[in-house]
Amino acid sequence: MAPPFVTVVMPTFNRLAYLRAAVASVYAQTFEDWELVVIDDGSDDETRRFLRSHPDPRMSVVYCSHTGVPAAIRNQGIARARGRYVAFLDSDDLWAAEKLQRQLALMESKPARRWSYTAVRRIDADGLEIRLRPVPFVPYAGWVFEQVLRVDAQIGTPTVMAELAFVRELGGFDEKMRFVEDYDLWSRMALESEVAVETTPLAYIRSHAEHFTSDRVGSLSGWASLYEKMETLAPTQRLRTLCRERKGHYFLSLAAEHARSRDWVGMRRSIVAAARSRAFSPLGWLRIARAAAPARQRVSGRESD
Repeated sequence: MAPPFVTVVMPTFNRLAYLRAAVASVYAQTFEDWELVVIDDGSDDETRRFLRSHPDPRMSVVYCSHTGVPAAIRNQGIARARGRYVAFLDSDDLWAAEKLQRQLALMESKPARRWSYTAVRRIDADGLEIRLRPVPFVPYAGWVFEQVLRVDAQIGTPTVMAELAFVRELGGFDEKMRFVEDYDLWSRMALESEVAVETTPLAYIRSHAEHFTSDRVGSLSGWASLYEKMETLAPTQRLRTLCRERKGHYFLSLAAEHARSRDWVGMRRSIVAAARSRAFSPLGWLRIARAAAPARQRVSGRESD
């Protein structure tokens, strides 16, 4: 078969209820020159029966032993991709039917920009749009490394499309990172290329109880690791200082989270890391102290407030 123009990489693990809809949203695309590479991270038999039921040669499945590391699973899809471009869709999210067509037109019109993203909508477990307090979507385009570091650029994984060669040049996702591996890659891409933005929401990110990022300790650790890494890559002292400050903030938050769960070893380790980052936030240290206080003392403190 001739190589497709776009490879869609979709990791999955025991999410059959959402997987069916995610796959259907790829098949519904108005642009049809794609391949779908599903990487199954050790799902149960029911999920695998569904995956084996698709005879369409545009869809292939890689079956793996369970790792629980999204970066490693996505990298397997990147390794098997044949398209000029690669797009990412998690198995609990959805695409609008014109997603590939509109984003490809954008990227073909801006050949110097080797990656792009779009606006998103948020949906719940039933696929209904979530009406949150409005946070304006700002379409940061061009050189956006600082906006990615500050997370001002709202870049959802299912909105990203990039040249496959570009992603491979950067080594794909960092498999040492179990959390925020997406923003790690976006940061590295933002250092090497301008980005294009489609302001129309073309992807739907689903929030549900089984979401991988519900692990707060893991998430905080991931952000601290991200800024520690970016501190070594940032091209200016101002941005390195920003990374160090953000790193310290997350280590303080991580110490407070460890204190709440009575993980004193983790708390001490995070405090040391925060101190090394010169994290001087009085509020951050106060949160640690309150979290570490005995339960009776915390209740008393709240009553006195």
